[in-house]
Amino acid sequence: MAFRVKDVYVGSSVLLTGATGFLGKVIVEKLLWTIDEIDNIYLMIRTRKGKNANERLAGLLHVSLFDFSKDPLFNRIRQEKPHAFDKLIAVGGDMMVENLGMDPEDLKQISENVNVVIHSAATVKFDEHLRAAVTMNVIGTKRIIDLCHQIKDLKVLVHVSTAYANCDRVETVEKFILERNNQDFQIYKSPMAPQKLVDALTWMDDETLTKITPKILGLRPNTYTLTKALAESTIESEAKDIPVIIIRPSIVGAMWQGPLPGWTDNINGPTGIFTAVGRGVLTNMCGSNESKADIIPVDCVANIIIAAASHRVSINPTEIPVIHCSSGELNPLQWGHIVIFLDQFYKKYPMEQCFGVPSTYFHKSRTLFLINYYLKHHIPAAISDISARFVGKRKTNVKLYGKVWKMIETLHFFTTRGWSFNANGMPELYDRMTPEDQKEYNFDVRQVNWDSYLFDYVMGIKKFLLKENLENLDRSRAHLCRLRLKRQAIAALVYAGFISTFGRKWKKTTQYLTWIGAMLATYTYTEVSFRRRIPLKSLKDYTQTADYSRYLQRN
Repeated sequence: MAFRVKDVYVGSSVLLTGATGFLGKVIVEKLLWTIDEIDNIYLMIRTRKGKNANERLAGLLHVSLFDFSKDPLFNRIRQEKPHAFDKLIAVGGDMMVENLGMDPEDLKQISENVNVVIHSAATVKFDEHLRAAVTMNVIGTKRIIDLCHQIKDLKVLVHVSTAYANCDRVETVEKFILERNNQDFQIYKSPMAPQKLVDALTWMDDETLTKITPKILGLRPNTYTLTKALAESTIESEAKDIPVIIIRPSIVGAMWQGPLPGWTDNINGPTGIFTAVGRGVLTNMCGSNESKADIIPVDCVANIIIAAASHRVSINPTEIPVIHCSSGELNPLQWGHIVIFLDQFYKKYPMEQCFGVPSTYFHKSRTLFLINYYLKHHIPAAISDISARFVGKRKTNVKLYGKVWKMIETLHFFTTRGWSFNANGMPELYDRMTPEDQKEYNFDVRQVNWDSYLFDYVMGIKKFLLKENLENLDRSRAHLCRLRLKRQAIAALVYAGFISTFGRKWKKTTQYLTWIGAMLATYTYTEVSFRRRIPLKSLKDYTQTADYSRYLQRN
Protein backbone atom coordinates (compact mmCIF):
# COMPACT_ATOMS: atom_id res chain seq x y z
CA MET A 1 0.00 0.00 0.00
CA ALA A 2 1.45 3.34 -1.05
CA PHE A 3 1.92 6.21 1.38
CA ARG A 4 2.55 9.92 0.91
CA VAL A 5 5.72 11.22 2.48
CA LYS A 6 4.30 14.65 3.30
CA ASP A 7 1.32 13.33 5.26
CA VAL A 8 3.19 12.93 8.54
CA TYR A 9 4.78 16.39 8.28
CA VAL A 10 1.82 18.55 7.22
CA GLY A 11 0.73 20.53 10.27
CA SER A 12 3.47 18.89 12.34
CA SER A 13 6.70 20.05 13.92
CA VAL A 14 10.03 18.25 13.80
CA LEU A 15 12.84 18.07 16.34
CA LEU A 16 16.20 17.44 14.69
CA THR A 17 19.44 16.63 16.47
CA GLY A 18 22.70 17.01 14.56
CA ALA A 19 21.27 19.84 12.46
CA THR A 20 24.62 21.59 12.07
CA GLY A 21 26.28 18.45 10.71
CA PHE A 22 26.74 17.28 7.13
CA LEU A 23 23.62 15.09 7.03
CA GLY A 24 21.59 17.40 9.28
CA LYS A 25 21.97 20.35 6.94
CA VAL A 26 20.65 18.30 4.01
CA ILE A 27 17.63 17.14 6.04
CA VAL A 28 16.83 20.73 7.02
CA GLU A 29 17.14 21.97 3.45
CA LYS A 30 14.97 19.18 2.08
CA LEU A 31 12.18 19.66 4.63
CA LEU A 32 12.09 23.43 4.09
CA TRP A 33 12.13 23.10 0.31
CA THR A 34 9.56 20.33 -0.18
CA ILE A 35 7.04 20.72 2.65
CA ASP A 36 5.56 24.22 2.88
CA GLU A 37 2.90 23.00 5.31
CA ILE A 38 5.37 21.92 7.98
CA ASP A 39 4.86 23.94 11.17
CA ASN A 40 8.33 24.31 12.62
CA ILE A 41 11.67 22.58 12.73
CA TYR A 42 13.27 22.66 16.15
CA LEU A 43 17.05 22.44 15.94
CA MET A 44 18.71 21.18 19.09
CA ILE A 45 21.97 23.13 19.10
CA ARG A 46 24.73 22.90 21.68
CA THR A 47 26.19 26.03 23.23
CA ARG A 48 29.68 26.55 21.87
CA LYS A 49 32.34 29.24 22.21
CA GLY A 50 30.14 31.25 24.53
CA LYS A 51 27.23 31.33 22.08
CA ASN A 52 23.82 29.97 23.07
CA ALA A 53 21.49 28.12 20.68
CA ASN A 54 19.78 31.24 19.31
CA GLU A 55 23.09 33.00 18.74
CA ARG A 56 24.42 29.95 16.92
CA LEU A 57 21.27 29.74 14.79
CA ALA A 58 21.68 33.43 14.00
CA GLY A 59 25.18 32.52 12.93
CA LEU A 60 23.79 29.73 10.80
CA LEU A 61 21.37 32.04 9.06
CA HIS A 62 23.04 35.41 8.88
CA VAL A 63 26.68 35.46 9.86
CA SER A 64 29.37 32.85 9.26
CA LEU A 65 29.67 30.28 12.06
CA PHE A 66 28.04 27.37 10.25
CA ASP A 67 26.40 29.76 7.82
CA PHE A 68 23.20 28.39 6.34
CA SER A 69 22.74 31.63 4.42
CA LYS A 70 26.14 31.63 2.73
CA ASP A 71 26.33 27.88 2.26
CA PRO A 72 25.37 27.27 -1.38
CA LEU A 73 23.31 24.28 -0.26
CA PHE A 74 20.58 26.74 0.78
CA ASN A 75 20.74 28.94 -2.33
CA ARG A 76 17.38 27.92 -3.74
CA ILE A 77 15.61 28.52 -0.42
CA ARG A 78 17.26 31.88 0.09
CA GLN A 79 16.33 32.93 -3.45
CA GLU A 80 12.81 31.48 -3.75
CA LYS A 81 11.54 30.77 -0.20
CA PRO A 82 13.44 33.09 2.17
CA HIS A 83 10.58 33.10 4.68
CA ALA A 84 10.98 29.33 5.12
CA PHE A 85 13.91 30.07 7.44
CA ASP A 86 11.37 31.51 9.89
CA LYS A 87 10.25 27.95 10.59
CA LEU A 88 13.61 27.13 12.19
CA ILE A 89 13.61 27.39 15.97
CA ALA A 90 16.79 26.93 17.96
CA VAL A 91 16.63 25.14 21.29
CA GLY A 92 19.63 24.75 23.54
CA GLY A 93 20.54 21.13 24.09
CA ASP A 94 23.65 19.10 24.74
CA MET A 95 23.76 15.32 24.36
CA MET A 96 26.68 15.21 26.80
CA VAL A 97 24.75 16.84 29.65
CA GLU A 98 22.15 15.41 32.03
CA ASN A 99 18.60 16.08 30.79
CA LEU A 100 20.21 17.45 27.64
CA GLY A 101 20.90 20.67 29.57
CA MET A 102 17.61 21.94 28.20
CA ASP A 103 15.87 25.07 29.44
CA PRO A 104 12.43 24.31 31.04
CA GLU A 105 10.71 26.63 28.58
CA ASP A 106 12.33 24.88 25.60
CA LEU A 107 11.42 21.50 27.08
CA LYS A 108 7.81 22.58 27.49
CA GLN A 109 7.69 23.90 23.91
CA ILE A 110 9.05 20.63 22.53
CA SER A 111 6.80 18.38 24.61
CA GLU A 112 3.71 20.30 23.52
CA ASN A 113 4.49 20.96 19.85
CA VAL A 114 6.85 18.34 18.40
CA ASN A 115 5.44 15.33 16.51
CA VAL A 116 8.47 13.90 14.68
CA VAL A 117 11.94 13.40 16.17
CA ILE A 118 14.93 12.72 13.91
CA HIS A 119 17.98 11.77 15.94
CA SER A 120 21.06 12.12 13.75
CA ALA A 121 23.51 13.62 16.25
CA ALA A 122 26.55 11.52 17.12
CA THR A 123 30.27 11.78 17.50
CA VAL A 124 31.67 10.34 14.28
CA LYS A 125 35.32 10.52 15.31
CA PHE A 126 36.66 7.02 14.86
CA ASP A 127 39.40 7.62 17.42
CA GLU A 128 37.15 9.24 20.04
CA HIS A 129 37.95 8.30 23.63
CA LEU A 130 35.59 5.62 24.94
CA ARG A 131 34.14 7.89 27.63
CA ALA A 132 33.21 10.64 25.16
CA ALA A 133 31.86 8.15 22.58
CA VAL A 134 29.66 6.37 25.15
CA THR A 135 28.42 9.64 26.62
CA MET A 136 27.46 11.05 23.23
CA ASN A 137 26.24 8.02 21.32
CA VAL A 138 24.79 5.81 24.06
CA ILE A 139 23.84 7.99 27.02
CA GLY A 140 22.86 10.78 24.60
CA THR A 141 20.50 8.41 22.79
CA LYS A 142 18.95 7.39 26.13
CA ARG A 143 18.39 11.08 26.88
CA ILE A 144 16.64 11.57 23.53
CA ILE A 145 14.39 8.58 24.33
CA ASP A 146 13.57 10.12 27.71
CA LEU A 147 12.68 13.35 25.93
CA CYS A 148 10.44 11.45 23.51
CA HIS A 149 8.54 9.98 26.47
CA GLN A 150 7.65 13.52 27.49
CA ILE A 151 6.30 14.53 24.07
CA LYS A 152 2.52 14.50 24.18
CA ASP A 153 1.80 13.71 20.53
CA LEU A 154 4.85 11.86 19.19
CA LYS A 155 4.17 10.22 15.84
CA VAL A 156 7.61 8.73 15.20
CA LEU A 157 11.25 8.69 16.25
CA VAL A 158 13.80 8.10 13.48
CA HIS A 159 17.14 6.94 14.85
CA VAL A 160 20.13 7.28 12.49
CA SER A 161 22.59 4.47 13.18
CA THR A 162 25.28 3.06 10.85
CA ALA A 163 25.56 -0.08 8.76
CA TYR A 164 28.95 -0.60 10.41
CA ALA A 165 27.44 -0.93 13.88
CA ASN A 166 27.78 -4.66 13.32
CA CYS A 167 31.05 -4.64 11.39
CA ASP A 168 32.25 -7.57 13.47
CA ARG A 169 29.97 -9.61 11.19
CA VAL A 170 30.72 -10.16 7.50
CA GLU A 171 27.01 -10.02 6.68
CA THR A 172 24.25 -8.12 8.43
CA VAL A 173 20.53 -8.12 7.79
CA GLU A 174 17.86 -5.53 8.26
CA LYS A 175 14.23 -5.80 9.27
CA PHE A 176 12.02 -4.03 6.75
CA ILE A 177 8.36 -4.32 7.69
CA LEU A 178 5.51 -3.69 5.29
CA GLU A 179 2.57 -4.27 7.57
CA ARG A 180 3.19 -6.46 10.62
CA ASN A 181 6.40 -8.10 11.69
CA ASN A 182 6.65 -11.73 10.67
CA GLN A 183 10.43 -12.07 10.56
CA ASP A 184 12.91 -13.50 13.04
CA PHE A 185 15.55 -10.79 12.67
CA GLN A 186 16.18 -8.65 15.73
CA ILE A 187 18.55 -5.80 16.47
CA TYR A 188 21.82 -7.64 16.95
CA LYS A 189 22.75 -8.35 20.53
CA SER A 190 25.43 -5.92 21.64
CA PRO A 191 28.72 -7.28 23.00
CA MET A 192 27.73 -6.07 26.47
CA ALA A 193 24.78 -4.56 28.25
CA PRO A 194 24.94 -0.82 27.53
CA GLN A 195 24.06 0.07 31.12
CA LYS A 196 26.99 -1.94 32.50
CA LEU A 197 29.43 0.10 30.44
CA VAL A 198 27.64 3.32 31.38
CA ASP A 199 27.90 2.39 35.06
CA ALA A 200 31.64 1.66 34.65
CA LEU A 201 32.21 5.24 33.48
CA THR A 202 31.15 6.53 36.89
CA TRP A 203 34.07 4.95 38.75
CA MET A 204 36.72 4.21 36.11
CA ASP A 205 39.28 6.89 35.25
CA ASP A 206 40.29 7.76 31.67
CA GLU A 207 43.66 6.00 31.90
CA THR A 208 42.05 2.71 32.91
CA LEU A 209 39.39 3.08 30.24
CA THR A 210 42.08 3.62 27.61
CA LYS A 211 43.89 0.47 28.67
CA ILE A 212 40.81 -1.78 28.52
CA THR A 213 39.30 -0.23 25.36
CA PRO A 214 40.89 -2.82 22.97
CA LYS A 215 39.38 -5.61 25.06
CA ILE A 216 35.97 -3.95 25.02
CA LEU A 217 36.10 -3.33 21.25
CA GLY A 218 36.77 -6.98 20.45
CA LEU A 219 36.54 -7.40 16.67
CA ARG A 220 35.35 -3.84 16.13
CA PRO A 221 37.92 -1.28 14.96
CA ASN A 222 36.91 1.77 16.97
CA THR A 223 34.67 3.28 19.61
CA TYR A 224 32.31 4.75 17.00
CA THR A 225 31.09 1.39 15.66
CA LEU A 226 30.85 -0.06 19.17
CA THR A 227 28.82 2.76 20.65
CA LYS A 228 26.45 2.88 17.66
CA ALA A 229 25.72 -0.82 18.26
CA LEU A 230 25.13 -0.09 21.95
CA ALA A 231 22.83 2.79 20.97
CA GLU A 232 20.68 0.38 18.94
CA SER A 233 20.44 -1.92 21.96
CA THR A 234 19.44 1.09 24.06
CA ILE A 235 16.70 1.90 21.56
CA GLU A 236 15.46 -1.69 21.71
CA SER A 237 15.32 -1.81 25.51
CA GLU A 238 14.22 1.73 26.35
CA ALA A 239 11.91 2.72 23.45
CA LYS A 240 9.52 -0.23 23.36
CA ASP A 241 6.46 2.00 23.74
CA ILE A 242 7.67 4.59 21.20
CA PRO A 243 6.98 4.37 17.43
CA VAL A 244 10.60 4.15 16.25
CA ILE A 245 12.46 3.18 13.09
CA ILE A 246 16.22 2.73 12.64
CA ILE A 247 18.12 3.77 9.49
CA ARG A 248 21.62 2.36 8.97
CA PRO A 249 23.61 4.34 6.36
CA SER A 250 26.93 2.98 5.12
CA ILE A 251 29.70 5.48 4.14
CA VAL A 252 27.98 8.81 3.53
CA GLY A 253 29.45 10.69 0.57
CA ALA A 254 28.77 13.88 -1.37
CA MET A 255 25.40 14.83 -2.83
CA TRP A 256 24.12 12.93 -5.88
CA GLN A 257 21.22 15.02 -7.22
CA GLY A 258 19.56 18.10 -5.80
CA PRO A 259 20.09 20.81 -5.13
CA LEU A 260 23.88 20.69 -5.76
CA PRO A 261 25.47 17.52 -7.15
CA GLY A 262 28.84 16.97 -5.51
CA TRP A 263 28.17 19.22 -2.51
CA THR A 264 30.05 18.35 0.68
CA ASP A 265 31.23 20.36 3.66
CA ASN A 266 33.82 18.16 5.39
CA ILE A 267 36.84 15.96 4.67
CA ASN A 268 35.67 12.88 6.54
CA GLY A 269 35.81 9.39 5.04
CA PRO A 270 36.29 9.11 1.28
CA THR A 271 36.32 12.90 0.88
CA GLY A 272 39.58 13.02 2.82
CA ILE A 273 41.07 10.30 0.63
CA PHE A 274 40.01 12.03 -2.59
CA THR A 275 41.42 15.36 -1.38
CA ALA A 276 44.74 13.92 -0.23
CA VAL A 277 45.16 12.05 -3.53
CA GLY A 278 44.42 15.21 -5.51
CA ARG A 279 46.94 17.22 -3.51
CA GLY A 280 49.57 14.55 -4.18
CA VAL A 281 50.15 13.86 -0.46
CA LEU A 282 48.64 10.37 -0.62
CA THR A 283 49.61 8.00 -3.41
CA ASN A 284 49.40 4.60 -1.73
CA MET A 285 46.98 2.98 0.70
CA CYS A 286 46.64 -0.43 2.23
CA GLY A 287 43.45 -1.91 0.83
CA SER A 288 41.75 -4.33 -1.50
CA ASN A 289 40.75 -3.22 -4.99
CA GLU A 290 38.02 -5.87 -4.94
CA SER A 291 36.38 -4.62 -1.73
CA LYS A 292 33.13 -2.68 -2.01
CA ALA A 293 33.43 0.98 -1.11
CA ASP A 294 29.72 1.10 -0.16
CA ILE A 295 29.43 4.87 -0.53
CA ILE A 296 25.90 6.25 -0.24
CA PRO A 297 25.14 9.86 -1.33
CA VAL A 298 24.09 12.16 1.50
CA ASP A 299 20.85 13.16 -0.25
CA CYS A 300 19.85 9.50 -0.50
CA VAL A 301 20.30 9.21 3.26
CA ALA A 302 18.35 12.39 3.98
CA ASN A 303 15.54 11.34 1.63
CA ILE A 304 15.14 7.86 3.12
CA ILE A 305 15.14 9.30 6.65
CA ILE A 306 12.35 11.72 5.73
CA ALA A 307 10.39 8.96 3.93
CA ALA A 308 10.99 6.39 6.66
CA ALA A 309 9.19 8.57 9.21
CA SER A 310 6.03 8.50 7.12
CA HIS A 311 6.43 4.80 6.41
CA ARG A 312 6.70 4.02 10.13
CA VAL A 313 3.50 5.95 10.87
CA SER A 314 1.65 3.98 8.14
CA ILE A 315 2.39 0.56 9.70
CA ASN A 316 1.78 -1.10 13.05
CA PRO A 317 4.73 -3.44 13.67
CA THR A 318 5.42 -5.46 16.79
CA GLU A 319 9.18 -5.00 16.44
CA ILE A 320 11.43 -2.09 15.54
CA PRO A 321 11.88 -1.74 11.76
CA VAL A 322 15.49 -1.46 10.56
CA ILE A 323 16.49 -0.33 7.07
CA HIS A 324 19.98 -0.39 5.61
CA CYS A 325 20.81 2.62 3.44
CA SER A 326 23.75 1.29 1.46
CA SER A 327 24.87 0.64 -2.11
CA GLY A 328 27.03 -2.48 -1.88
CA GLU A 329 24.30 -5.01 -2.62
CA LEU A 330 22.17 -2.90 -4.97
CA ASN A 331 24.77 -1.05 -7.06
CA PRO A 332 28.27 -2.13 -5.99
CA LEU A 333 31.25 0.18 -6.41
CA GLN A 334 34.70 -1.31 -5.84
CA TRP A 335 37.66 0.58 -4.41
CA GLY A 336 39.64 -0.50 -7.46
CA HIS A 337 37.28 1.46 -9.71
CA ILE A 338 37.69 4.54 -7.53
CA VAL A 339 41.49 4.21 -7.72
CA ILE A 340 41.40 4.16 -11.53
CA PHE A 341 38.90 7.02 -11.68
CA LEU A 342 40.94 9.30 -9.42
CA ASP A 343 44.12 8.60 -11.38
CA GLN A 344 42.48 9.62 -14.66
CA PHE A 345 40.47 12.51 -13.24
CA TYR A 346 43.42 14.33 -11.68
CA LYS A 347 45.47 14.03 -14.86
CA LYS A 348 42.81 15.98 -16.70
CA TYR A 349 41.44 18.18 -13.90
CA PRO A 350 44.27 18.74 -11.38
CA MET A 351 43.83 20.70 -8.18
CA GLU A 352 45.18 24.23 -7.97
CA GLN A 353 47.51 23.40 -5.08
CA CYS A 354 49.34 20.13 -5.69
CA PHE A 355 52.31 19.24 -3.51
CA GLY A 356 53.13 16.22 -5.67
CA VAL A 357 51.95 14.43 -8.80
CA PRO A 358 48.63 12.67 -8.00
CA SER A 359 48.63 8.88 -8.32
CA THR A 360 46.71 6.10 -6.60
CA TYR A 361 47.61 2.54 -5.68
CA PHE A 362 46.04 0.07 -3.28
CA HIS A 363 48.27 -2.59 -1.71
CA LYS A 364 47.01 -5.79 -0.14
CA SER A 365 50.47 -6.22 1.39
CA ARG A 366 50.99 -3.90 4.35
CA THR A 367 54.76 -4.30 3.98
CA LEU A 368 54.64 -3.06 0.38
CA PHE A 369 52.41 -0.18 1.45
CA LEU A 370 54.81 0.85 4.23
CA ILE A 371 57.80 0.76 1.88
CA ASN A 372 56.00 3.03 -0.59
CA TYR A 373 54.72 5.35 2.13
CA TYR A 374 58.10 5.96 3.74
CA LEU A 375 60.06 6.19 0.47
CA LYS A 376 57.56 8.43 -1.31
CA HIS A 377 56.27 10.55 1.55
CA HIS A 378 57.63 10.34 5.07
CA ILE A 379 61.36 10.35 4.33
CA PRO A 380 61.14 13.15 1.70
CA ALA A 381 58.99 15.13 4.15
CA ALA A 382 61.60 14.73 6.87
CA ILE A 383 64.41 15.78 4.51
CA SER A 384 62.35 18.79 3.42
CA ASP A 385 61.80 19.85 7.05
CA ILE A 386 65.52 19.54 7.79
CA SER A 387 66.26 21.74 4.78
CA ALA A 388 63.62 24.24 5.90
CA ARG A 389 65.23 24.49 9.33
CA PHE A 390 68.55 25.51 7.81
CA VAL A 391 67.00 28.34 5.80
CA GLY A 392 64.77 29.51 8.64
CA LYS A 393 61.44 28.32 7.26
CA ARG A 394 58.64 26.56 9.15
CA LYS A 395 58.82 22.77 9.42
CA THR A 396 55.36 21.56 8.39
CA ASN A 397 55.78 18.52 6.14
CA VAL A 398 56.22 15.82 8.79
CA LYS A 399 53.29 17.29 10.73
CA LEU A 400 51.18 17.17 7.55
CA TYR A 401 52.04 13.54 6.95
CA GLY A 402 51.25 12.79 10.56
CA LYS A 403 47.66 13.79 9.75
CA VAL A 404 47.71 11.78 6.53
CA TRP A 405 49.02 8.74 8.41
CA LYS A 406 46.27 9.09 11.01
CA MET A 407 43.64 9.15 8.26
CA ILE A 408 45.16 6.10 6.55
CA GLU A 409 45.21 4.10 9.78
CA THR A 410 41.66 5.18 10.65
CA LEU A 411 40.29 3.97 7.31
CA HIS A 412 42.54 0.90 7.02
CA PHE A 413 39.95 -1.42 8.55
CA PHE A 414 37.32 -0.37 6.01
CA THR A 415 39.46 -0.35 2.85
CA THR A 416 40.89 -3.82 3.46
CA ARG A 417 37.62 -5.63 4.16
CA GLY A 418 34.24 -6.14 2.59
CA TRP A 419 30.76 -6.48 4.06
CA SER A 420 27.37 -7.55 2.80
CA PHE A 421 24.64 -5.29 4.11
CA ASN A 422 21.29 -6.78 3.22
CA ALA A 423 19.43 -3.88 1.61
CA ASN A 424 16.07 -5.18 0.43
CA GLY A 425 14.32 -2.50 2.47
CA MET A 426 15.48 0.41 0.32
CA PRO A 427 13.88 -0.73 -2.97
CA GLU A 428 10.81 -2.05 -1.16
CA LEU A 429 10.27 1.27 0.59
CA TYR A 430 10.91 3.13 -2.66
CA ASP A 431 8.31 0.99 -4.46
CA ARG A 432 5.72 1.86 -1.81
CA MET A 433 6.07 5.57 -2.51
CA THR A 434 3.95 7.53 -4.98
CA PRO A 435 5.59 8.43 -8.32
CA GLU A 436 5.72 12.08 -7.21
CA ASP A 437 7.49 11.18 -3.98
CA GLN A 438 9.88 8.86 -5.78
CA LYS A 439 11.02 11.85 -7.81
CA GLU A 440 11.08 14.32 -4.91
CA TYR A 441 12.68 12.02 -2.34
CA ASN A 442 14.75 9.78 -4.57
CA PHE A 443 17.01 7.37 -2.70
CA ASP A 444 17.07 4.60 -5.29
CA VAL A 445 20.81 4.02 -5.36
CA ARG A 446 20.34 1.60 -8.27
CA GLN A 447 19.94 4.67 -10.49
CA VAL A 448 23.35 6.13 -9.59
CA ASN A 449 25.89 6.23 -12.41
CA TRP A 450 29.07 5.97 -10.39
CA ASP A 451 31.37 7.57 -12.99
CA SER A 452 29.10 10.61 -13.21
CA TYR A 453 28.69 10.70 -9.43
CA LEU A 454 32.42 10.47 -8.75
CA PHE A 455 33.06 13.27 -11.26
CA ASP A 456 30.58 15.53 -9.46
CA TYR A 457 31.99 14.40 -6.09
CA VAL A 458 35.58 15.37 -6.84
CA MET A 459 34.51 18.56 -8.59
CA GLY A 460 32.44 19.31 -5.49
CA ILE A 461 35.55 18.98 -3.34
CA LYS A 462 37.36 21.45 -5.59
CA LYS A 463 34.43 23.85 -5.69
CA PHE A 464 32.81 23.71 -2.24
CA LEU A 465 35.68 22.71 0.04
CA LEU A 466 38.79 24.09 -1.64
CA LYS A 467 37.01 27.08 -3.25
CA GLU A 468 38.73 26.51 -6.58
CA ASN A 469 37.70 28.24 -9.77
CA LEU A 470 37.34 26.28 -13.01
CA GLU A 471 38.68 29.31 -14.84
CA ASN A 472 42.08 28.53 -13.30
CA LEU A 473 42.20 25.05 -14.82
CA ASP A 474 44.91 25.94 -17.37
CA ARG A 475 47.08 27.30 -14.57
CA SER A 476 46.54 24.09 -12.57
CA ARG A 477 47.52 21.97 -15.55
CA ALA A 478 50.67 24.02 -16.06
CA HIS A 479 51.59 23.56 -12.40
CA LEU A 480 51.04 19.79 -12.68
CA CYS A 481 53.24 19.73 -15.77
CA ARG A 482 56.03 21.44 -13.83
CA LEU A 483 55.69 18.87 -11.05
CA ARG A 484 56.00 16.06 -13.58
CA LEU A 485 59.14 17.61 -15.08
CA LYS A 486 60.56 18.14 -11.60
CA ARG A 487 59.93 14.48 -10.75
CA GLN A 488 61.79 13.35 -13.87
CA ALA A 489 64.64 15.77 -13.19
CA ILE A 490 65.06 14.46 -9.65
CA ALA A 491 65.04 10.90 -10.95
CA ALA A 492 67.68 11.81 -13.53
CA LEU A 493 69.95 13.31 -10.87
CA VAL A 494 69.47 10.36 -8.51
CA TYR A 495 70.28 7.82 -11.23
CA ALA A 496 73.29 9.85 -12.38
CA GLY A 497 74.60 10.02 -8.83
CA PHE A 498 74.03 6.32 -8.26
CA ILE A 499 75.78 5.33 -11.51
CA SER A 500 78.70 7.68 -10.92
CA THR A 501 79.15 6.24 -7.41
CA PHE A 502 78.64 2.53 -7.97
CA GLY A 503 79.45 2.33 -11.70
CA ARG A 504 82.69 4.29 -11.78
CA LYS A 505 84.51 1.42 -13.46
CA TRP A 506 81.86 0.91 -16.12
CA LYS A 507 82.43 2.01 -19.67
CA LYS A 508 80.92 5.36 -20.56
CA THR A 509 78.58 3.64 -23.03
CA THR A 510 77.36 1.29 -20.30
CA GLN A 511 76.82 4.21 -17.92
CA TYR A 512 74.81 6.18 -20.48
CA LEU A 513 72.72 3.17 -21.52
CA THR A 514 72.02 2.28 -17.90
CA TRP A 515 70.96 5.85 -17.16
CA ILE A 516 68.75 6.00 -20.27
CA GLY A 517 67.21 2.63 -19.43
CA ALA A 518 66.47 3.71 -15.86
CA MET A 519 64.88 6.95 -17.08
CA LEU A 520 62.73 5.12 -19.65
CA ALA A 521 61.59 2.66 -16.99
CA THR A 522 60.77 5.49 -14.60
CA TYR A 523 58.88 7.42 -17.25
CA THR A 524 56.89 4.34 -18.25
CA TYR A 525 56.02 3.54 -14.62
CA THR A 526 55.05 7.08 -13.66
CA GLU A 527 53.58 8.55 -16.83
CA VAL A 528 52.12 5.68 -18.89
CA SER A 529 48.89 4.10 -17.70
CA PHE A 530 47.96 0.58 -18.67
CA ARG A 531 44.71 0.72 -16.72
CA ARG A 532 41.36 0.56 -18.45
CA ARG A 533 39.96 3.90 -19.56
CA ILE A 534 36.98 5.46 -17.80
CA PRO A 535 34.99 7.99 -19.85
CA LEU A 536 34.93 11.30 -17.99
CA LYS A 537 32.31 14.00 -18.28
CA SER A 538 33.14 17.10 -20.24
CA LEU A 539 33.23 20.42 -18.42
CA LYS A 540 30.25 21.49 -20.50
CA ASP A 541 28.18 18.55 -19.26
CA TYR A 542 29.26 19.23 -15.69
CA THR A 543 28.44 22.93 -15.71
CA GLN A 544 25.00 22.22 -17.19
CA THR A 545 24.00 19.93 -14.31
CA ALA A 546 26.06 21.44 -11.47
CA ASP A 547 22.95 23.19 -10.09
CA TYR A 548 20.39 20.39 -10.26
CA SER A 549 17.35 22.50 -9.39
CA ARG A 550 18.02 24.88 -12.29
CA TYR A 551 18.83 21.91 -14.52
CA LEU A 552 15.39 20.45 -13.81
CA GLN A 553 13.74 23.81 -14.50
CA ARG A 554 15.50 24.03 -17.87
CA ASN A 555 14.49 20.49 -18.78
